[in-house]
Amino acid sequence: AILYLRLKKHYLNGKKQKGLFKGPAIIVCNHATYIDPIIVMVTAWSRRISFVATLDLYSTKIRSFFFNAIRCIKINKQNVSMQTFKEVQNIINYGHLVGIFPEGHIQTKDSNDHYKSGAVMFATLCNVPIIQIYIHKNKHWWQRQHVVVSDKIYVNELVNSKIPSVSEIDEVTRFLEKQELEMKKIVKIERE
Repeated sequence: AILYLRLKKHYLNGKKQKGLFKGPAIIVCNHATYIDPIIVMVTAWSRRISFVATLDLYSTKIRSFFFNAIRCIKINKQNVSMQTFKEVQNIINYGHLVGIFPEGHIQTKDSNDHYKSGAVMFATLCNVPIIQIYIHKNKHWWQRQHVVVSDKIYVNELVNSKIPSVSEIDEVTRFLEKQELEMKKIVKIERE
């Protein structure tokens, strides 16, 4: 995957933050293609990442076996259970990373879905930072893959209260959406 993608990392603030992928964190990423989890794993190649995956992906025995084997965390998008929060907390307690695609599915030209606030809620409840990654969607499979990586984002630094309200969590979620637009511009400038 490393050789195939020939990953080019860009950083939102110009250079990589020291110790960026050290310690537990929630990785938030746009969902552009089917190989996005692989791209995220190559971006943070030295760390173990467990992805939150919707129950729709567990539709057959083979798919269930595969997603369980790669340590995905099941989530029911219509009715999020405490079991999902417990599994995320358990992985965070082991010091690993949890990957979330907050749009909920692969984005097409027609879809204009906003980020869901689950990633911010997980970061708040687990008291860990968020690392945002933007994956640029290539037109052709042979093109070099570009990603933009943010510094660590601490939810408690963006809100005024120790325990954020629903509106504050939504505000941080909108902040992540706006930051994704800034990350998109960086790739566009670099590729010109």
